[in-house]
Amino acid sequence: MNKGISKVLLKDKALVDKELIKLFKTSNQYEKPLYERMYYSLSAGGKRIRPSIILNVGRMVAGDDSTSLFLPAACSVEMIHTYSLIHDDLPSMDNDDFRRGIPTLHKKYNESSAVLAGDALFSYAIETFLSSNFKSKNVLNALTFLLKSIGPQGMVAGQFVDTEISLYLRNLTTLNYIHHKKTANLISACFAIPTLLIGKSKALSDEFAELGKSMGLLFQIIDDILDIKSDSSTLGKTAGKDIEQNKLTYITFFGQEKAMVIMRKEADSIRKQMKDMKIKNIYLENLLEYFITRIN
Repeated sequence: MNKGISKVLLKDKALVDKELIKLFKTSNQYEKPLYERMYYSLSAGGKRIRPSIILNVGRMVAGDDSTSLFLPAACSVEMIHTYSLIHDDLPSMDNDDFRRGIPTLHKKYNESSAVLAGDALFSYAIETFLSSNFKSKNVLNALTFLLKSIGPQGMVAGQFVDTEISLYLRNLTTLNYIHHKKTANLISACFAIPTLLIGKSKALSDEFAELGKSMGLLFQIIDDILDIKSDSSTLGKTAGKDIEQNKLTYITFFGQEKAMVIMRKEADSIRKQMKDMKIKNIYLENLLEYFITRIN
């Protein structure tokens, strides 16, 4: 990993992890086991890329001393991402035994605990986001954007089409729909949220959202490639699952060689987007290179 991005990711992860520990402390004897199950998956490794994007775009648009202001949104997004993984891993969906190198929540405890912990993480994420110390109007605008990104026209829609693929044509339109909704939408929200929280123009928020959508699509294409190029210990989850379950991915649709070509073109397109936006930000440049080097 690029040393520059590695240092920033580690620093941001430490900030987010410290805040999450505070958020998941409870002395209530009835709630404590639920909090433990929620936190089990939340604390199971992960580089905290999505929260890091929020913190760094926040620094870009609000200054380096603004980090603490964006922590509630950063923690909220990580809870949402984790809840989606918990549900993704359930026997009724991807049926995975491992995530981030440890047993999935339903394997560690049971299926009902996993369902309820995921549900609780989602609601707690909204509560945490609403604690953001910005103008109420801006917080509501940012939260609305986030909820649209993950709801029945966003992440969940992508997951639904992905798991119920027999209802749809297995074509490029469907493939791009799945990837944009399932993965790119949440990453896009991470790019837009800081601009919305501080009340920047819609034009700027839209630009950052589009950049985030492109970065998210690239991230998912690379994930598709890694599913066949990496082993389970490297991925922290079962490798080759997409092929085994006949998922519609860039690998199953295009093949590895063409998927690599598309990945490089998408990376070039992102570089052009940043140039057109007149963004010269070492974090975003390093983040892009980090995404690409995941497959090397």
